[in-house]
Amino acid sequence: MDKNKVSEWIKKRKWDILFFGILGLIVFVPQVRMPVMSTVQRVLARTPKELAPEQQKTIQTFDWMLTDVNNNMVNLSESRGKVTIINLWATWCPPCVAEMPSLQKLYDHYGDQLDYYFISNENPEVIQRFMKSKGYTFPVYIPINTPPTQFHSNSLPTTYVIDKNEKIVMEEVGAHDWFSESFRAKVNMLLEE
Repeated sequence: MDKNKVSEWIKKRKWDILFFGILGLIVFVPQVRMPVMSTVQRVLARTPKELAPEQQKTIQTFDWMLTDVNNNMVNLSESRGKVTIINLWATWCPPCVAEMPSLQKLYDHYGDQLDYYFISNENPEVIQRFMKSKGYTFPVYIPINTPPTQFHSNSLPTTYVIDKNEKIVMEEVGAHDWFSESFRAKVNMLLEE
C-alpha cells in the first residue's frame, strides 16, 4: 500500500481510530481507566433538575447517625429546616469522581449557607487519601446506621437536595454539574424561602 492511500485511509477513519485507542486504554491500562471514564462523565454531566411538586417527598425522619473521617459523630437531624445537600458516593466510582469538582466549587461558593453530607461506605483512610490527592475540603461522612427510607439508593452517585420545609426537591443519579448557573439560581431561591 502506498503512503498516500494509507494517509487517506487514516484521515477517513481518524474518529474510529481515536475511539478504539481510548477504548484500548480503558480496557488494557487500568491506571488510565478512572481518569478517562471520569473525564468523559464530566463532559457529559447535565444540570440537575427540580422534581415536580407531586414527586417531592417530605422526609419522615432525619434520624441518621454518621461519623466523619476523624470519627466525630453527627446526626442528620442537625440539618432540619436548612437547605441540605446529601451526596452518596465512592472513590472508585467514575461518575462520582466526575462530579466532585463541581461539588467542591459549590461547597467553596456557599460555605455554611448550606449543610453538606458527602456519604461513603468506604474505609476512612481510603477517603482521606482520595480527598488529599484531589485537594477536596468538603465534609465526608460514613453511615453508622441505616439511612431513612427516602435515602435508600442502589446507584452511585445519588444526590438529594432538601429544602427548608424538609422536602426532597431534587434527586439525581449519575454525574451532574452542581455548579451550573441554573442550579445556583435554584439554590439561591431555596435559601431565600
